[in-house]
Amino acid sequence: MFPAIVRKLFIQAFTWLILAGSLGKASAANDPYDFNPRCRKAYELIMAMRVQEAQQLLAEERKQHPENLIPVLLSNYADVITLFFDGHAADYQQKLVLRNARLDALSKGSRDSPYYLLTQAIVHFQWSLLKLKFGDRISAAWEFRRAYLMFQENQHRYPQFYPNQIFLGAIKTVLGTIPAGYRWVSDILGLKGNVQQGMQMLKQVIAKGSDQEILFGNEAYLYYCYLMFYIERKPDEVFQFIAEQHLDTENNQLYAFMVANLALNHHRSAYALQVLENRNRRWPYVPMPSIDFELGTAYLNSLQTDSAIKYLQSFLQHAQSDYFKKDAWLRLSWAYQLQGNRDMAEQCRRRVLQVGNAVVDADKAALMQAQKNISTDVRILRARLLSDGGYFQQALQELSRIDPSSLPDYLNKLMYAYFMGRIYDEMGQPDKAIPYYEATIQAGSHLPEYYAARAAWQMGMIYEKRHQPEKALYYYNLCLQMPEKEYKNSLDQWAKAGIARIQATP
Repeated sequence: MFPAIVRKLFIQAFTWLILAGSLGKASAANDPYDFNPRCRKAYELIMAMRVQEAQQLLAEERKQHPENLIPVLLSNYADVITLFFDGHAADYQQKLVLRNARLDALSKGSRDSPYYLLTQAIVHFQWSLLKLKFGDRISAAWEFRRAYLMFQENQHRYPQFYPNQIFLGAIKTVLGTIPAGYRWVSDILGLKGNVQQGMQMLKQVIAKGSDQEILFGNEAYLYYCYLMFYIERKPDEVFQFIAEQHLDTENNQLYAFMVANLALNHHRSAYALQVLENRNRRWPYVPMPSIDFELGTAYLNSLQTDSAIKYLQSFLQHAQSDYFKKDAWLRLSWAYQLQGNRDMAEQCRRRVLQVGNAVVDADKAALMQAQKNISTDVRILRARLLSDGGYFQQALQELSRIDPSSLPDYLNKLMYAYFMGRIYDEMGQPDKAIPYYEATIQAGSHLPEYYAARAAWQMGMIYEKRHQPEKALYYYNLCLQMPEKEYKNSLDQWAKAGIARIQATP
């Protein structure tokens, strides 16, 4: 039917296709960076805090494909997730040995693959965060620098390799908030950032599809939400994004934690409670005492003191790290004060002085308040908690019952002015908020309490939204100049981000 030469060419072509297919399969089987369906599933389970299930899949993968280096990377993910949320110093030292062995294994992979630098950079990046958490700050800084330079080099070599953009985008966004006066330090270290460029890199990756379709997609969503919330200051857009992406807060404990954490920081305690209480409890999640802390805080903000005490005590009983323990004891003191139990409130205040550390801003603030031993007027305390929870009308009713001239000391008067400003601000009435913020700044600008600095930052936000950049810059810089000691790191970061946003606007 066909000429002999055609038959011969057809047979040769068919044979070549079969061989090519076989060679392709052999190549995939021997791929040192095979992010196959089993590895993808393990990654998703780790990022859902279901590490035990993930480790079973990784054991199977190592047995069937011992040459695959992706399980080496994912094993580091499992350790980092566990250490970061429920780790003890002894566990940290033990896992540090495994970090070195994993980096050694990854360094022996194919230098011609975009995964070669990526996988090592991720390990360095993750351990920079862990070292910072466990107080090894100098080593954390060098680890972070190593990660950044590897991501940067990989981006130069493989500009279309989108997984690299997830991590580099997040890093560039954070580095972009360094104020001009300190950029010489980052320049010496070779660290350069830009908020708009970094966020655009993340957006380009997210536009590719859902986290089931994007490699490292869970992290893309996490970084994007936190950075849009804290750096770009677009909380409403964050919650809209979460809803549009249908993030599975029921079966993914890390998503549940993130959404509740952001909700608590945006005066949405009722939403945080809904997310946390609706988690699927059937899965063997990594223990996460911080969720009990969030539940205790959310219940306290709604003045449900019995539930608040239950979860805050659970957090203090199970948390291995010393972070947020002072804050938790202070909140327990508030809960007992609201119940009228002065003895227990005083016992908890003393525990603030004795337990935990004062590294994070919340613990610093708790320690300073406990040291002053100035009792907050219970009406102001109720208003503060209700305001934190988003129950603004109820909070305003509490403060409306107070004659500020009758308050016994400077701190209660300062708190009254500040919370009146915050409540009106959050209710969308900035014109009513501004006089209270100005009074707070005038009365507290020389004090170590955070109220005046926070009021200055809020004023900066008001004028930035009103497109009055000069006034906004004035108040952001005023915030940076304040001597407050409680939330200095957080407020300075927010103020620097505000300055960076304004300076980047044409």
